Amino acid sequence: MDQLFIDTYHRRIHKLRVSLTDHCNLRCQYCMPVNAEFMNHGSYLQPADYTTLIGELQRHGINEVRLTGGEPLLRHNFQEIVHHLRSLNLPKISVTTNGLLLHHHLDFLARSGILDINISLDSLHSHTFQRITHRLGLEHIQHNIALAKAQQFRIKVNMVVMKGVNDHEIYEFIEYAKMQQVEVRFLEVMRIGYACQQQSHWFIPAHELIEKIKQRYELIPVPSPLDATAFSFQTSCGARIGFIASESQPFCGHCSRWRLSADGILRACLLKEEGVSLKNTTPEQRQHLYQTLLGMKPYLRPPEVHHAMYTIGG
Repeated sequence: MDQLFIDTYHRRIHKLRVSLTDHCNLRCQYCMPVNAEFMNHGSYLQPADYTTLIGELQRHGINEVRLTGGEPLLRHNFQEIVHHLRSLNLPKISVTTNGLLLHHHLDFLARSGILDINISLDSLHSHTFQRITHRLGLEHIQHNIALAKAQQFRIKVNMVVMKGVNDHEIYEFIEYAKMQQVEVRFLEVMRIGYACQQQSHWFIPAHELIEKIKQRYELIPVPSPLDATAFSFQTSCGARIGFIASESQPFCGHCSRWRLSADGILRACLLKEEGVSLKNTTPEQRQHLYQTLLGMKPYLRPPEVHHAMYTIGG
């Protein structure tokens, strides 16, 4: 193994978020406008590029890869990309999706040994789901979650909590977690891109949600790694829930992630515009770029960023 990626704050970079596309079949109101513009498919990295680039990063200690979007299952050669990644024998590959197309890929993912899936779902009510996403499809996503559970996938459901929009569904999501035996994670609305316009109106800090939940359930803390994005609890009803408090309790000081966009930009942080382009570079040039990026990762959380979150990957 080559020298590990360890920055001046002694953070070891070993996780990579890989955005396969910025396209999406939903238009979640905290993420993108209804008339969002997307990058040209011709600018995408090719499947073999992932073998080359992630293989290099693996030799520096990258051992966890999460495939994201946009909606990664919209990438027409999604399965080909996964085949390339499986050739690297990475210890863990996982997927974040909105679940709409998941039924097309469950058998393939199971055969590929990719069993960890995060599914974005912000409401259990059709009218609220449509208000948030500007699309239909709630029942289809719920069906696909049940299908995935039946095939022994490890499912986490991510709910972005918005005041006055879906915060009244917190208890329902806890009961859903219990019934479906999935972990539900409540996310704070982040000050990124399109959400910056409404974030202050929607924002509910995690500690307020926890106090509300404690009125009905006992919460038993579950240990988690120091670099985890979420902190989790077991509830007295048998559900497992978590919180991603990126705004009120940022975890930048222990962050272990880099992000690779669909067009080959490697970034040290979701909240930094700057990155390094890996396209059309030699291995020697990339070694220099990797070391440059190590110095670009902030220790304290930047206040906000106005680039589109769906172009970077969640």
